Amino acid sequence: MDEEMLPPWLQYPEIPLGSMGWRMGPGEEYWYQFVDWYGRLNEGEREGYKARYPKPESWKVFWPYIPEKLEAYLGTNA
Repeated sequence: MDEEMLPPWLQYPEIPLGSMGWRMGPGEEYWYQFVDWYGRLNEGEREGYKARYPKPESWKVFWPYIPEKLEAYLGTNA
């Protein structure tokens, strides 16, 4: 596994999920880097990562959301 990235809520705790901050500036750049990095993990690594970094309640839709974005991203960049 590459060097582990922090989940977005820890890297930029001041940017809430759904905020414009994830669609521009450093949040956007980090988001795409994170999706790319996370996409290279195998299923066991993903489960371990989720266990190490429980998401806050305000990010409850994050893990169901990421696979959809990941598929769209990898489909266009594969």
